[in-house]
Amino acid sequence: MTLGDFLKAPCPAWDYRLHDCSRWLDRYLVGLGYASPMDALGIEYASEREAKLVIGRGGGLLALWTRGMNVIGPAEVAEPMMGDAAILSIATDDGTDQTTGIWTGVRWASVHRYGTMFGVGEPLRIWRV
Repeated sequence: MTLGDFLKAPCPAWDYRLHDCSRWLDRYLVGLGYASPMDALGIEYASEREAKLVIGRGGGLLALWTRGMNVIGPAEVAEPMMGDAAILSIATDDGTDQTTGIWTGVRWASVHRYGTMFGVGEPLRIWRV
């Protein structure tokens, strides 16, 4: 699977069971042949409330993804290359101001309630995938 294939593929409607920012990045990584970071940590939730509880108890999105990525193996890097994964600091509609992202080579792709977005975000941590 290429990054282009992944970004062009239809996505289900946003929800906290099948398609949110974490599940989106998790699908991308599994499509590249990695184990699921969410499965590796036993992360499960089925609603926004449950997702916020999991994130809060896990120390935040950045902390959870760092642990998950450490389990599945991609190296952390300072500068992104096309296709790399990250946790971004960017305004989000849930108020946490962190989301997952994939570097397109020009800007970050991320997914929000209204679809896939392409823009600027400050990477808090980047992994070479």
